[in-house]
Amino acid sequence: MACLTTQKLEIELLQQIFPKDHERFQLLDCNLDDLMCRFIDGNGKHYDIQASITDSYPMTPPVWYSECEDSSLSKIMEELADTKGQKNHVVLQVELLVRQLCAVHNVPLPNDMEKLAVPLSEEEQQAQLDNDLSIGGVSDAESESEDNYSLELEKTSSCDELELKLEETLKKLVIKHRHEHTKGAPVGSPNATDRLMKELRIIYRSDTFKQNMYSVELVNDSLYEWNVSINTVDKDSQLCADMLQLKEIDGQGVIKLNITFNDNYPFFPPFVRVVYPIILGGYVLSGGAICMELLTNSGWTSAYTVEALIIQIAATLVHGKGRINLNVTTSSIEEYYNLDRAQRSFQSILKIHSIHGWSRPARRDS
Repeated sequence: MACLTTQKLEIELLQQIFPKDHERFQLLDCNLDDLMCRFIDGNGKHYDIQASITDSYPMTPPVWYSECEDSSLSKIMEELADTKGQKNHVVLQVELLVRQLCAVHNVPLPNDMEKLAVPLSEEEQQAQLDNDLSIGGVSDAESESEDNYSLELEKTSSCDELELKLEETLKKLVIKHRHEHTKGAPVGSPNATDRLMKELRIIYRSDTFKQNMYSVELVNDSLYEWNVSINTVDKDSQLCADMLQLKEIDGQGVIKLNITFNDNYPFFPPFVRVVYPIILGGYVLSGGAICMELLTNSGWTSAYTVEALIIQIAATLVHGKGRINLNVTTSSIEEYYNLDRAQRSFQSILKIHSIHGWSRPARRDS
């Protein structure tokens, strides 16, 4: 609830600073799920830009996209996708967006840019005041400092290990792709390969990955096929309870996905299917395909990161009231979930939605 309160305060602040009639940057529409903005350059040209706020916000930044074919704008949106921690907050994302756009188009910054900061809720303001007024003593402060230092050392060590693993993985991939080119049988396209390399870097350095919310494994050291394990979902959901029961059975208690990318990535979505366990509901189709507009050509945007996709899928499984069938054997799962069946069921659902359209589930307000 605290995050939601802060987000509402951020939206109110943005609406105050950038009203719909602002001469430089206009907030045309803004809610807890989406932002629709417009930047106006020095010649009066409009650039419409949108952002989608995922359920993992603010652990991950909003996903920015635009139909404007502008290379400088694309670079700015890529930079927004790489932020971490406090900079994921929408108010600071907008600040960075406006500053970069003004710099690129050589126009002055709007007034009140210094007011773009993450606001504190009343509870946070009171907590900060209580902390300032507390009499902790020098010894308490020193003790807290030592504890924080120890935690930082642990975090640094963990980060170093992840960075080392990342570099080893990327080095292995580079060698493999060079070998494929030498043999005259390269896999994928240069654009897709470069983007997927970047996606791996984003994932290994993300807070959600470091907190083991999900894990990633490349199938046969290929950038174009990933096995992903969703390790945690909303703790208040029935799906989470099922995962805990599953852990008692198989010792893991995770949801496994298979993601395949084609040469046209990131301009076309990857194909995603559940491979374990069998999930009832949760928008999971026959064969393990997933019914999500985001996974279609019409719903996908190249601004989406793989991490944002994984987190959105985890949220969709929960929102769709997915439950795990705990009474199915491993051999039955392999028969029920397979690539051919998943592709056929996904194509069938595409035909249905092409007739009836898509509707997005409303986001919960708590």
